[in-house]
Amino acid sequence: MYRQMRYYISVVETGSFFEAGEACHISQSAVSQQIKTLEEELQVQLLERHGRKFTVTPAGQYFYEQAKRQVSSLDSLIREVRRIGTGEYQRLRVGVLNGFSIGIIQKTVQVFASAHPYVRLSLTTGTHEELFHPVNSGSLDMVVNDQWRALSDQFVNEELTEQPLFVLMRSDHPLAREHFITADALKDDLCILVTSPEQRENEAGHWRDIMGLQSSFLFVENVDEARLNAAAGTGFYLCDGDMPAEGGTVLVPLYRGNMPVVRKMFAFWPQSNDSSLQREFTETLRHNLK
Repeated sequence: MYRQMRYYISVVETGSFFEAGEACHISQSAVSQQIKTLEEELQVQLLERHGRKFTVTPAGQYFYEQAKRQVSSLDSLIREVRRIGTGEYQRLRVGVLNGFSIGIIQKTVQVFASAHPYVRLSLTTGTHEELFHPVNSGSLDMVVNDQWRALSDQFVNEELTEQPLFVLMRSDHPLAREHFITADALKDDLCILVTSPEQRENEAGHWRDIMGLQSSFLFVENVDEARLNAAAGTGFYLCDGDMPAEGGTVLVPLYRGNMPVVRKMFAFWPQSNDSSLQREFTETLRHNLK
């Protein structure tokens, strides 16, 4: 059925049995016969023929959409099997949002690497924008990021979790013993943001305009600096609940009004670069997040 699905996809996309035959390097009559055989196997009419022309039936449209996904997945599987068979290593370059569930990422990497010894896995961290552009240009294969933009159909968008945000602050801060802290209560404290100099304005705008923080900002270059500054009482750092609270710091849930502030975490990668490796890494990560 794999080849028949490819022929059918070509027929629908070209709108012609002749052009589909040209694209698939077989005769027009062979394409027509393969589509008829496919319809007989499925016991449903995919195309409604009108002489030399045709229209796609509702069942045919659904089959076309699903077949494209299946064929793409099978193509990827075939490429990977051939690479493994020839001893060629693959690579998977993953970008992860700064500070996101480091322990879970490490566990995911260990499990994935053990299951795929033929894959060269590399990870990098960054801000929203620092991850978006590399995955968009192809220098990263996938990113684990929160939803900062509207979801695009040019990307595979796999939702991972809704992650509550916490405030990492000194344990002797006046708000440290509260059951939760609102964004309004933090307006007089510095919010520590991990970002490059080029992305400071974007990051500050996101946390101010989207997340509702009215604090001033202290910019640092990595998570270790953020944790050290929080321990020193310089400001507070927003993170997930997996962040270790060490060196005299505590984690307090962040609220907006009476509701916890959450961020939706996704795995993103371009549709044009879809492969089973991204999907397997995503499923391993999703399992570890449960």
